[in-house]
Amino acid sequence: MDNPIPALIFGGFLIALGGFLLFNQKKLNDSLSDQDLPEQELKFLRLRNRRRMQVAGLILLIGIMIPTGDSLIPWGHALVTFAIYWLIVLGLAFWIILLALADIVATRTHTSVELTRLQIQQQSLEQAAKQLRKAQAAARRDSPS
Repeated sequence: MDNPIPALIFGGFLIALGGFLLFNQKKLNDSLSDQDLPEQELKFLRLRNRRRMQVAGLILLIGIMIPTGDSLIPWGHALVTFAIYWLIVLGLAFWIILLALADIVATRTHTSVELTRLQIQQQSLEQAAKQLRKAQAAARRDSPS
């Protein structure tokens, strides 16, 4: 193209965004080993972290590919290469979308399961409290005043 500046700016933004996301996910991953969580929760968090690190890495890669493809590679005589290159960039963007959708579904499912578990636990605790109150009331009635 004649003006590589927009591709360089957009690519630079994606590189910065991808680097920032990778750094944050790496920090989160390191902090997971310090936490005392149930195995199922750790598994969910590790899988989520892996998906999010893939997204961050792919954003970084696309940030490198956009200015490279736009300004450094001469496309005038290689239309097939041009089409394949940009189809790869679009394919990576589509993969990011699929990973994001998978993350949304997995998080929703995990949250739903955890809420159900907490509701069952709450009902169990409420039942135990009700039994204790009944036992306490019966003990008051049976004890001489």
